[in-house]
Amino acid sequence: MVIKICDHVGRCYSNEDGKVIRDLLVGYLNKGTSLTVSFKNIDGVTSSFVNTAFIELLDDFDFDVIKRSLKFVDSNKQINDMIKSRFSFEVNRRKNLMLV
Repeated sequence: MVIKICDHVGRCYSNEDGKVIRDLLVGYLNKGTSLTVSFKNIDGVTSSFVNTAFIELLDDFDFDVIKRSLKFVDSNKQINDMIKSRFSFEVNRRKNLMLV
């Protein structure tokens, strides 16, 4: 299943934009559907968008499930770096909290 970001939000700036995408993803992930997320026609994203759209998925799904189920395409270096850095930070933070 391909989710084209620009079909659902006009930009990727706010938590509200991210919530639209997150709600969409959760519905499919709950059914076990693998998803391809397309950033075609999107030039950049903010940390607010990424945190809400993708990082909050960690509240409901294990990181391994997210890694297996989501594929990102039609993105650029800024988008890739933002998603990667936010997941890396949050996964490590949550692991450290579990160790305490």
